[in-house]
Amino acid sequence: MEPELIPPEDLRLPQHLARIQASFERGQYRQALEQVKQAQSRYPQAGKLRLWQALAQEALGESQEAIRLVQTLLGNPDPEVAQQARYVLGIWQAPRLRRPAEWLLEIPDLSHLEEAKPGERRLVYERLRRPASLPKVADPSRSEAAPPLNTQRLTWVLIGILFALLVAMAWLP
Repeated sequence: MEPELIPPEDLRLPQHLARIQASFERGQYRQALEQVKQAQSRYPQAGKLRLWQALAQEALGESQEAIRLVQTLLGNPDPEVAQQARYVLGIWQAPRLRRPAEWLLEIPDLSHLEEAKPGERRLVYERLRRPASLPKVADPSRSEAAPPLNTQRLTWVLIGILFALLVAMAWLP
């Protein structure tokens, strides 16, 4: 039977974990957190549930609560849960690197483009072009350094070479 068809109170721990993971992977962090809380009412000591709770809290922006919860899992009797807690905590507590502003490119909000008139769309597009401070990247498909290849001349040269090879082979014993 599918885990979605079974009422939450009748699910076993692996089925709860599968539902939580599916919600989390779909970006439904609030729903995943609710599912964790439902499962914890039946399995209050499950370390994997508390780990999912921390992941959902972090995804919802509750970072300090998530870090505190993961710290309690470092001494979990399940070695897999303790190892995952150390790994997640290491990532969350790692120092943040400063990125220069020129490394960042802001993605513009284009939701209002559908409502704009055709002439206004071009104006909006012009404003959204790459800022002048960023270096221009050469488009390899539009290289102007190499002149166009004269394929007709190249074809005759290759035919001549092929003919010369055939004549040379004819003279060999």
